[in-house]
Amino acid sequence: MAIAITLSEYLLKNNVKYELVKHKHTAASLDSSTSAHIPSSHMSKPVVLVNKSGEHIMAIVSAGNRLSLPRLNDITGQEYSLVSEQKLGELFPDCDRGAIPAMGEAYQMKMLVDDSLLATEHVYIEAGDHDHLIKVPHKQYVNMLDKTPHGDISGKRIGISRSARRYQRDWRL
Repeated sequence: MAIAITLSEYLLKNNVKYELVKHKHTAASLDSSTSAHIPSSHMSKPVVLVNKSGEHIMAIVSAGNRLSLPRLNDITGQEYSLVSEQKLGELFPDCDRGAIPAMGEAYQMKMLVDDSLLATEHVYIEAGDHDHLIKVPHKQYVNMLDKTPHGDISGKRIGISRSARRYQRDWRL
């Protein structure tokens, strides 16, 4: 697939210049950053949430961090919880399971972006499959998110990826 059709159309419509980066097949955004040899702080990770009214929001943090749901709820003034895997399939029908692009606007979804992603030289976004990333230059990324709310929504650091742990185990590091 390389890039989800909805995301591709959104990027084209908004004149976003990007680079498609191929990497080994991975299951999670942190593993994707390891496989593509990019800092986890530059890799965006979407967390899709729903409130009691059924409204969805995509929280975007770096791949190396967890989302702080209490911070997000404080910023939004709403109480959000995680969306089910089944619902994710309905919301992102052109994406592989677990490879959702961190660009909710392409899917008509509100977003809240962690401040740390606005300070990186490039931001990497899952392309919709488990083998490709989209590399967006800082200026383009900030322009895309011009009207998108942002704040400090990152929680604890995650640690090393599964692929890095496997590498350490295989090489006895």
